[in-house]
Amino acid sequence: MAITTRWMGPGFDLVSGAHPMDRLFEQFFGYGARTEEGGIPTHALPIDIVETEDAYQLYATVAGVPEDCVEVTFEDGMLSLAVKAVPLEIQGKLIRQERLWGNWSRKLELPKEVDSASITAEFNNGVLTVRMPKAAKAKPMQIAIGATDKPVQ
Repeated sequence: MAITTRWMGPGFDLVSGAHPMDRLFEQFFGYGARTEEGGIPTHALPIDIVETEDAYQLYATVAGVPEDCVEVTFEDGMLSLAVKAVPLEIQGKLIRQERLWGNWSRKLELPKEVDSASITAEFNNGVLTVRMPKAAKAKPMQIAIGATDKPVQ
């Protein structure tokens, strides 16, 4: 299941991290356990995003998933995270299953000031960290005017 989240766009609720219509559909269709009332489903790749002076940092918990089953892509201003979690081969009768397996993805619209050519990702101890540096702001500059001896035509 793909969940698309706008990056603090129109209708975005900073507290719960979801659009009101997204929450309404999730409540109606019952997409599983939530982190708290009104939060996004816990199986929807929970993320944290931190803004610093020079970058945005995204942290996604993907514990128990090998690095080669995690994919990060960027296209048309959208950062995509995709995870393929496979079930463990279990010997015996399964009494309770809470860990989810399958394919999950998230798409996030990035702020325009992100330098997309410098985005990096690291995977360490089940946490994916994506660093998205802010682009250098355009600064006014003085342009030197050179003299020439050529006649004006």
